[in-house]
Amino acid sequence: METFEDIRIVEKESLVDMKFTKEDVLSNDEVKRRLRGIYLTKAESLGNNFKEKVKLFFKTATNEICAVETTIWQANEEHVTLKGGINVPTKAVCAVEF
Repeated sequence: METFEDIRIVEKESLVDMKFTKEDVLSNDEVKRRLRGIYLTKAESLGNNFKEKVKLFFKTATNEICAVETTIWQANEEHVTLKGGINVPTKAVCAVEF
């Protein structure tokens, strides 16, 4: 995983009011986008089968890097759905830590 400076840890519930970046944070790197998809699929499996939490790193509309520790219930090319039905745009996801 890349290292990020000044990561703000947020609670899952605060994501409801959060604005996310409109651009794909990995738009210049096809390999990293494919890996993001693989990691999100693994995180989805861990969440659904074992109720395991992961740390999801994402970028806000103000270019702030934040992280949330949560269970991922569903992930696709458009959105990542967290426990509680909260959605994060996939293109805003920088990294997943297991």
